[in-house]
Amino acid sequence: MDDYLRYCQPGSDFYDRPAADAQERFGLTGRPAPEGWTLSHDDVWSHFAPEGHELPEQGWKVHVSVVPREAAEVIEIAAAYCFERRIAFKVLLGPATHRRLNSKYAPRGGSGKLITVYPLDDTELKGVLDELSVLLEGREGPYVLSDLRWRRGPLYVRFGGFRRMHTVDGKGRRVLAVRTPDGTLVPDPRGPGFRPPEWVEIPAFLRGQMTAAAVAGQAGPPMPYTVRGALHFSNGGGIYLAEDPATGGRVVLREARPHAGIDGRGDDAVTRLYREARTLEALGDLDFVPDFKGTFTVWEHHYLAQEYIEGTTLWEFLAARNPAARGAADRAAFADYTRTALGILDRLESALAALHARGYVFGDLHPRNVMVRPDGRIALVDFEIAHRPGLDPAPAIACPGYVAEHAGSGTDRDTYALDCVRMALFLPLTLMLDLDPGKTGELTDAVGELFPVPVELTRRIRTGLTRPGALDRTGPERIGPERDFAAAAGDLGGPAMRALMASLARAIHASATPERTDRLFPGDPKGLEDGGYNLAYGAAGVLYALRGAGLATDPGHARWLADALRRAPARPGLHTGFHGAALVLHGLGHEQEAYDALDRAAPETAATRSPGLESGLAGIALVLRHLARATGDPHWRDELDGVSTRLADLVGDAADDLRPGLLHGFTGAALFFLRRYADTGDEACLDHAGRALDRDLAHCRTDDAGEVQLADGARLLPYLGVGGAGLAEAVALYHRHRPDERLAALHRGILRACHAPFAVEPGLFMGRAGLITALAGAETRPVPLAQLARHVRRLSWHAVTRDGGPDGPPGIAFPGHRLLRLSMDLSNGTAGVLLALRACARAAGAPPAPVRPTVTESAWAEATGLPYRASRPPEGAQDFRGRPAPDRPTHEEDSR
Repeated sequence: MDDYLRYCQPGSDFYDRPAADAQERFGLTGRPAPEGWTLSHDDVWSHFAPEGHELPEQGWKVHVSVVPREAAEVIEIAAAYCFERRIAFKVLLGPATHRRLNSKYAPRGGSGKLITVYPLDDTELKGVLDELSVLLEGREGPYVLSDLRWRRGPLYVRFGGFRRMHTVDGKGRRVLAVRTPDGTLVPDPRGPGFRPPEWVEIPAFLRGQMTAAAVAGQAGPPMPYTVRGALHFSNGGGIYLAEDPATGGRVVLREARPHAGIDGRGDDAVTRLYREARTLEALGDLDFVPDFKGTFTVWEHHYLAQEYIEGTTLWEFLAARNPAARGAADRAAFADYTRTALGILDRLESALAALHARGYVFGDLHPRNVMVRPDGRIALVDFEIAHRPGLDPAPAIACPGYVAEHAGSGTDRDTYALDCVRMALFLPLTLMLDLDPGKTGELTDAVGELFPVPVELTRRIRTGLTRPGALDRTGPERIGPERDFAAAAGDLGGPAMRALMASLARAIHASATPERTDRLFPGDPKGLEDGGYNLAYGAAGVLYALRGAGLATDPGHARWLADALRRAPARPGLHTGFHGAALVLHGLGHEQEAYDALDRAAPETAATRSPGLESGLAGIALVLRHLARATGDPHWRDELDGVSTRLADLVGDAADDLRPGLLHGFTGAALFFLRRYADTGDEACLDHAGRALDRDLAHCRTDDAGEVQLADGARLLPYLGVGGAGLAEAVALYHRHRPDERLAALHRGILRACHAPFAVEPGLFMGRAGLITALAGAETRPVPLAQLARHVRRLSWHAVTRDGGPDGPPGIAFPGHRLLRLSMDLSNGTAGVLLALRACARAAGAPPAPVRPTVTESAWAEATGLPYRASRPPEGAQDFRGRPAPDRPTHEEDSR
């Protein structure tokens, strides 16, 4: 899910879908359905079907795509046609939804889709295409990239799911699916290009259209450049690296799709592309402006050719070079980076001054639009919304975190963005100022704490980014979250830490919405797609974190969770399915509801083919192990044995195309087999664990300082869910039983990377909370309490004060993934931070948290796959330094 902006509603602290009753409606979607028809709405579509009509699972469907000004009229024409012929269809709710799906930053897979028609067979499909195309002849709209266009439009056709069916793809992601002839669910991709499944028979009339489309695509002038690769895609088009055949030199091509990439003023990507061309021509004599090489059209897409700037974007520069993102960087590294960054900022300031002197405002300054050349010079790229104030229209699109209402026009827009870049080069947290403008002073102080920057720079950042009316909370009294986190950092296992955890719990409880059926606690938008129940993004994870930290939960919230599972379609999995929610219900005393949920999920569990912890067999197996040990019921032991066998087969035979790491890769399987070995003593479990662990360790990379991170494509990540930190516990457990110096070195390197002073996000799976949890749960002596204290204090950078309920002081909350809104969930939000703070307290000697008499804190943690430091070691075990291993409970104590 990439469209996080869709869930950012004005005036809301949290990610949420737009309220259906608050949206402007098309005329059809605001009226009752005709007699003999059913009508239902979700937050995007209105669905119309004849009464008694059962929609097939999949088939050939027709999309209608038109420009916004024609949408209402076209809907009425298409609806009348479908009503007369009793053909099911759906339409977008209203004009705002239509504009959003065609906007620049919307996912390309939904672009252009205003209406979807569901013919029942090939004959009806041919009738719809022939007859509706006559009724809508001459209309224009964005090309639906995944479809075959019927004649000249505005109809498009593809084979796909009519109902929402899901499967897990090769990388462990839950995706939309279609069913093969043998009944297997496989991914239903919506990428660019018309690519029906190979097992689908394509009707002859569509084959004829495919031939005609191929001929049309070859008509007209050819591409004058040789494209070598794609650099970026947006809904408005792509950016490509190409070669000039005449000179062999490299150029950059900017593509614009007609009627797509709509901005707030209604301009499409083509309009902005030609505006950019005029700007580049006017400013071409400036050193930091790419040379303009012309515009051209190939097929129906428009292109701008410009100079290729060798180097990296400023975002790539800071991601690769900023020493605050590394755990082993020394003072010299910070000083060297600071000198380089200050030089870049000076050159960037000069460039903007030159632009302003020519009467232009760049308008879209952020680190991804600045190139750093190998010789240190800079260039600005993407002049799409550069303009002359008073002569050209003001920008109607912007990059979150680099704009502010008080500085949204003229040169003030660039000046504010430049101050944001000044901060972001050292501490890229400018999005936090949108959530809490009062954090300017704290974040500026943090820059000065980490980097040897001149006082003049921090003073300039503080002055430039302080918004009118914002309270500067820094100073001797340290008002706000910063004070609370500093106190807890000095008292990891004591009252100050307990008080801080209670503050997070107050914010969590105050955010609850038990009156809603789609969510109990606000979290990641993914939690809105399945009923709000799961461990990663829903109610189960929040309740687990609260109870696991020894804090109170509302009994009504457990009942809400049980009801949510009854409402939701059955879905297996630990972090994103029924198994994690059942684990939490069982631990909260709702045993029968937990068993009922797992029984409902049994058929889907039997079909699961993914090994991962998040939604695959490793997570399922950990829950079954927990239930088998807690209940002694042979039913759960039998279920566990069956899943264990299937998981072992996957470890031995599965392809190596999974995304590595704790959540999606084979590390979860390694953890399960290591736990299973502790139960059974079966050496085969260690063999399976070793093979599984090796699969993910193959993706680890060690730098010159000995830090170990996990390669995720081109990125190197230290995090718990998808990075190196997630491997630490499995490496330690395996090394305990089969000592190996290679593993010992990897473990040290993984933990060294966890010392990094900075993480972009605060959350458990992709941020600082996960680094804390890995360090606090690591089997090392001495316990890294000083490092944990630093991490706790720096959690304040992401903390904001929010409502703590009517009966107490304010609470403290954290933003979720992308930092655009607050979140209470376990994966990326406040509950995950709470769990990390509890891990710190435990590492500092705090006693076990009371959960229930039949469930220990450690047993719950083991079942989630999350790191946990317990209290007494197996006899004779040693840690990585050859010392007695840290304490952990015996089997009997752990299963109380």
